[in-house]
Amino acid sequence: MAAFGPFRLFPKRRLVEKDGVPIGLSGRALDILILLTGRPGEVISKKELVAHVWPDVVVTEGSLRFHVSVLRKALGDGQTGARYVTNVPGRGYCFVAPILQSDSIGPLAEQSYPPDKTHNLPRQLARLVGRDETIETISAQLLNRRFITIVGPGGIGKTSVAISVASALLAAFDGAIRFVDLGPLTDPQLVSSTLASLLGLSAQSNYSASSLVRVLGQKRILLVFDSCEHVIETASELAQQLIQGTPHVHVLATSRESLRVEGEQIHRLFPLASPPDDAGLTAAEALSFPAAQLFVERVSMATNGFNLCDADAPAVANICRKLDGIPLAIELAAARIDAYGIGGTSTLLDDRFQLFWPGRRTALPRHQTLGAALDWSYDLLPEFERIIFRRLSVFVGNFTLEAARFVAPGDDQDGAASIDAIASLVAKSLVTADLAEMQARYRLLDTTRTYAAEKLKSAGEGARIARRHANYYRQLLEATSSAFTAADPGKLYAACICEVDNIRAALKWALGNGGDAMTGVALAAASAPFWLEMSLLTECKRWTEAALNKLDEAGARSTSEEMVLQNALCFSDLLTRGLSDTARAALARAGELAEMFHDIDHQMLALVGVATFCHRLEQFHEALSLSRRAEAIAREISDPLPNWTAHCLLGTSYFFLGEYADALSNAQKVHRITTPEVRRAHIVRMGLDYAAEAGCVAAQVLFVRGLLDQAAQAVRDIVEYARSVDHPYSLCLALTWSACPIALALGDFEAAQQWTALLKRHSEKYGLTSQYACAVGFEGRLASSRGETQSALKQLHASLAGLREAQFESLYTVFLDSLAEILAAAGDLDEALAAADEALQRTERNEALWWMPEALRIKGEMLFRSRKRDAANAEELFRRSLALSHRQGALFWELRAATSLARLHRELGHRDDARAALLTVCDRFSEGFDAKDFKTAKALLDSLTPQDPPSALPDLR
Repeated sequence: MAAFGPFRLFPKRRLVEKDGVPIGLSGRALDILILLTGRPGEVISKKELVAHVWPDVVVTEGSLRFHVSVLRKALGDGQTGARYVTNVPGRGYCFVAPILQSDSIGPLAEQSYPPDKTHNLPRQLARLVGRDETIETISAQLLNRRFITIVGPGGIGKTSVAISVASALLAAFDGAIRFVDLGPLTDPQLVSSTLASLLGLSAQSNYSASSLVRVLGQKRILLVFDSCEHVIETASELAQQLIQGTPHVHVLATSRESLRVEGEQIHRLFPLASPPDDAGLTAAEALSFPAAQLFVERVSMATNGFNLCDADAPAVANICRKLDGIPLAIELAAARIDAYGIGGTSTLLDDRFQLFWPGRRTALPRHQTLGAALDWSYDLLPEFERIIFRRLSVFVGNFTLEAARFVAPGDDQDGAASIDAIASLVAKSLVTADLAEMQARYRLLDTTRTYAAEKLKSAGEGARIARRHANYYRQLLEATSSAFTAADPGKLYAACICEVDNIRAALKWALGNGGDAMTGVALAAASAPFWLEMSLLTECKRWTEAALNKLDEAGARSTSEEMVLQNALCFSDLLTRGLSDTARAALARAGELAEMFHDIDHQMLALVGVATFCHRLEQFHEALSLSRRAEAIAREISDPLPNWTAHCLLGTSYFFLGEYADALSNAQKVHRITTPEVRRAHIVRMGLDYAAEAGCVAAQVLFVRGLLDQAAQAVRDIVEYARSVDHPYSLCLALTWSACPIALALGDFEAAQQWTALLKRHSEKYGLTSQYACAVGFEGRLASSRGETQSALKQLHASLAGLREAQFESLYTVFLDSLAEILAAAGDLDEALAAADEALQRTERNEALWWMPEALRIKGEMLFRSRKRDAANAEELFRRSLALSHRQGALFWELRAATSLARLHRELGHRDDARAALLTVCDRFSEGFDAKDFKTAKALLDSLTPQDPPSALPDLR
C-alpha cells in the first residue's frame, strides 16, 4: 500500500481510495500512478513511461500527456496547494508528494475476498483486441454514472467488453460483481429469479424487482445484465428499479438496442477500424489497425503460428473491410484460413457461405455462426420490421431516408410507417445511421446485408424491390438533369456522388439478365450526364453501350433516350479511345436524332462532337465552319450555354489556324459572359469544360505572343481553376494544353516534372488514353533535358504510338518534332531529318498554322545538322518561320527562329547578319527575361558583339 495526502493506493488490487472511498481512474492513468509512486522523487522519462503503459502499441507523447492530465485531475493536483505529479521539462515526470509505503493490513488492505463477494465472471480465454480505450472509458463512467448499456449489432463484442469492464472493476467493487446471462431465458418472467439465484437467495420464481431492491439495500455491487434484447421489457424495468431504489448498485447491460429507461447512459460499440483499400499497403501498416490485429492473432492461434507478410497485407485488409470490422465475423473468417488460404477466404466472402462458417463449439448458439447471430435479431423483429429490413438489402452502401421510404414499403405498405420501422431497426443495431452530415444516411453492414438479401430472395420479392430501387434513382437523376439551369447545379451532382454505388447496382440489375430493359434504358440515359460530369468515362461507355443494346427490347429506338445515350457514347469513347468507328457512328446517329427532335442542346452537342473530331484530325478550316454554325444557332436562343460553347469552339479553331487575335478575343468572351455556376452547368450538360479549354487557348496565345510572365500566370490560374471544379478531364485538358508544354518551353523543368506526373496519374486513373500518351511524351522531353537520350527516345516512340492509335493528329505532329530533336541529339541525323520532314509535311497539308513556325524551324535545324549541312535550304526555312511568326504576332516563335538563323550565320562567319537577325527580335520583349530561350538568345547576342558596349537589354548572365 502507498499512502499520500488523503489517498491510499493498492497496486495489486488496482484500487485508489480517497478518504476511504474508491475513486474512478482509467487503467492507463492508474499504470502511470503506480510507476511514479513506486519511485517517488525520481524523474521518470517520458520514453520509459510510454514503454511501461503501452508496451505493445506505438503512441505519441500526446497520449501520455492526456492520461497524466486525467491523473492530476482525479487527484486534485494543484487544488488548495496540493502537488503530486510534476513535469520536468525535457526529462519526464516525477511524483513529488510525501508518500508512506506500508505492508501493514489496514481496514481496506489487500486480502482475499470473502466468500459472499466472489464474482462469477466468465473467463475470457482469448485476448480482447482493439478495445482498451473503450474498456477504460466505460469503467470510469460506470463508477460515476452507475448505469451503462453497451449497444451494438450481433458479433460486435458487447459481452466480451462487458466482462472486461467488470474484470477491471473487481477491486473497485471488492469482488462483488454478478454476471447475469439473460441469453438462455425464454420466459421474461425469469429475469428477477435468475438474478436472485446468483445473489444466493432461495430458488423461487416469485422475486419481484421491488423485493430485490430491498435485498440489495445499501450493498455496493455491480450487476452485469448480458443479452437483454429478447427480454428487454422486463430487464429494463428491473434495471430502472435497482438504480432508483438503491444508492450503491451499479448496472452494466448489453443489448442490441438500448433499454430506454431513466438514468441509462448508452455506449454504442462500433466495429474495429480496418485498413484502407491500398494496393501498396504493408504488413506493418495493416497491423496498426485493430481489425487486422485481431485477424492475424486468431489465424495464428488456428494455424500454429502465422506472420503477416507485405504480399498478403492488402488481401487481409480486404477481408477486414468486407466483414465491416465485426469481431465475430473476423474470428470466423480467420478459422477458415487453414482450409482456403488468404485469397480463397477473401473470394468466398463475396458469397453467402460466410453466414454459415462455424465458430467455436463452446460458443453460445447465437455466436456459433454469423447466420445464427443474425437469426437471433431477425426472429425478435415484428413482421413489418422484418419486411422493411429485408427490403433494405437492395441498397448498396448507404442511402437516404427518402430513398428507403420510396423503395422499402413496396406497393403494399405505408411509407410513413416504414420510417418508424427504420428508426426501430437503427435502435436494434440492424441498420447503422450516420448523422454527421446535414442529411442523415443509413446502411446495412455488408454481412447484415448479405443475410437480409437471402431473406428477400426467399420471400420472392427480389425483382419487385429491385425495380423500385432502379426507378427511384432514375427519378433522382432526372430531377437533377431538369435542374441544370438552377443556381448551382454542381451541388445537385455532388449529392448524386453519394449515390454512385446504388446507381451502379440499379444499372447492373436493370440491364442484366432478368432485369427490366425499359427501366435500364431510362436509367442509363438519366445517368449519362452524371458519368460524364464525374469524368467516369469508361463507366459511361459501359452503361451506354449496354443500354443501346437493349433499345429494341425496351421499345426505345428513335427516342430522346437513344439520342442522349448516343451522344454520351460518342464523347466517352472519343475521350478514352480516340476517333473510333464507334464514336463516329454514335455521333452521326445522335446528330440525326437531334435534328429530328429539334433539340438545340443536342444539336450543339453534335456540332461540338464533329468540331472536336476536326480539331484532333487537324481539319481546322472545317472546324471553324462548324464553330460559326454553332454561333448562328446560339444567337437564336436566350440560353447562355450554347453562346458560350460557340465562342469556345471559335477560339480554339482560330488558335489552330494561327489567328491569335481572334482566338484570344473569343477565349476572353467565354470568361466575360459566364459565371462559375454557369461554367459548372456546362460541364454537367456537355461533359466537357470549355472554360478550361478557353483558358488553355488564352495561355497559349499569351505565350506565343512573347508575354511569357503573363502566360506563366495564366497557366497557374487555369490549373487552379481545373482543380477547383473537381472535374478530372478539365485538369487533364489544362495540363496537356497549357501547363506541361508551356513549362517545358520556358525551361521550368521542376514545374514541368510536377505537372507531367499529375497528368500521367490522372489520365491513367480515368482512362484518358490520349492524355496519357501526351504525358509519356512530356516525360520523354524531360528526360531529354536531363541528357537521358535513350530513355527519351523510348518514351517519345511510346507516346507517338498511343497518339496514332487515338488519332490525336494535332499533338502527334508536335511530339514528332520532339522526336526529331532528340534523334539529332542522339546522333541519328538521318532519322531526325525524316521525322522533321514528316512533321512539316503534315503541318503544311493540314494548314496547322499554329505549329508551322516551329515545324519550319526544326526542319531547318535538321537540315543544317545533317551530314550534307544544307545551309541554303536551312536558312530559307528559318526565314519562312520568321516571316510567318511575325505575320501572326507570334514573338516567341520569332525568337526561336531568329536564334536558329543567328547560329547559322555565326557558323558561316556572317556575324553582323547573325547579330541583326537576333537583336531586332530580342528588343521587342517586355517580359519573360528568365525564360530559357530568351537567356539562350541573349547569351548568343552577347557573344556576337564582344567589342560593343553592353546591350540595353537586362544583363541576365
